[in-house]
Amino acid sequence: NEVLYDLSHRLGRDLDAEPVDAGQLTVECLRYMYRMLFVLFIEARPELGYAPIKAQAYLTGYSLESLRDIADHVRDDIDAVGDGYYLHETLAKLYDLIYSGYPETEEEILKYSGSDSLHDMFVVAPLKAHIFDPEYTKMLTAAKLRNSVMLRIIDRMSLTRTTDRRNGRRGRISYANLGINQMGKHFC
Repeated sequence: NEVLYDLSHRLGRDLDAEPVDAGQLTVECLRYMYRMLFVLFIEARPELGYAPIKAQAYLTGYSLESLRDIADHVRDDIDAVGDGYYLHETLAKLYDLIYSGYPETEEEILKYSGSDSLHDMFVVAPLKAHIFDPEYTKMLTAAKLRNSVMLRIIDRMSLTRTTDRRNGRRGRISYANLGINQMGKHFC
């Protein structure tokens, strides 16, 4: 729904004259959710050696883990930040980092690795899998999802359902124990 909202309101597309293929949008949204699931998994498992979660620049500037923390802090201020796009834009940059790698060329990696002033440098190997390929999520790549919507998405993927009816507390979901078999074919 947010993609349709963005197409019509921000991009000015007449959805009656130029309708969206609902099946294609559904597949793109599912792929987007699997991206999030994959990132939550690799960030929860630093021993896999893919997400540079120990690098402060990555952790605070790009990680989905930092967006979970931000979501925890802005939940009560959603009226003030709800119409912005920070959460979506940060995720878009993260997905691009994963797909393209960082630094993007081997020449840049060699250049930076030979530097004496590598304060908190990190490297992300490119992952050219369909799940991160922007060609497979053209509508979502073109859209901007408001913080109010992204907050709900991050919450649903980050927090357990309320189990204690008295205090309504929700716990943070840990993706560290998610198995490779559970991830399956979605990341090819």
